[in-house]
Amino acid sequence: MADADRSNVEIKVLLRNLDTAKTSIKHKDRLRRLNKFRNYVTARPPPEFYDDDHSLLLLGSDSPTAMEDEALSSMVLVGLLGAAGCPSSSGHEGASLKRSARPAISLLRYLCLEFDGGGGVTGEMNGFASALCALDVPRLRTMRLEVHIGKGDGDDGGSRGGSKDDACHLLALVLARHTDPDGVSDEPVAAADLLPDPRNRAEFERWLVENAAPDARRRIKENAQAKAGGGGAARAEDDED
Repeated sequence: MADADRSNVEIKVLLRNLDTAKTSIKHKDRLRRLNKFRNYVTARPPPEFYDDDHSLLLLGSDSPTAMEDEALSSMVLVGLLGAAGCPSSSGHEGASLKRSARPAISLLRYLCLEFDGGGGVTGEMNGFASALCALDVPRLRTMRLEVHIGKGDGDDGGSRGGSKDDACHLLALVLARHTDPDGVSDEPVAAADLLPDPRNRAEFERWLVENAAPDARRRIKENAQAKAGGGGAARAEDDED
């Protein structure tokens, strides 16, 4: 098992190489680093991570971990959320993504839902899932789920449209399990907060019916009611006791 110190080094190497502002870093370099890190985290037994490194991997330089560390604060670290939502320079008004956004969101889904056994949408969350679900809406929006869901995997989306399936899995997790920033209390978010376009929400709803487990759909529905002021998962569980 790789120890947490090595994992910290692997994270920093990956995030430094996701910086699209560096002209010396090409698509193939980003892809190679993403694949190398995925191979690292899929090893058996899985590597260990420090708790602070969960948010570092997701947010990079915008994470509390980087901001509070003098050495890290001097680096440009692009987190997986930013890499997953990085717009293509050739896209029209940000309507398409960098090609590396697809493997980035795929890695993010693996870490949050499958790493170290994973707990799925309704099971026990690992550190990455907990860190993701504790983020506020503006940070979650950096994944640009609307592009992944609206254009990903389609004939006209291609590799620059992202990955609809990965994005829908992550959105289902967030809608089912979102918490306050401390990860203590449930704090539901609305689908419209992350998918402003009703067409994208309709696409997600279709995916949910076809792919999500019944308990996941139930929890998402209850949280939507809670957000609207009409009850929620926690209240429903209290009623059953």
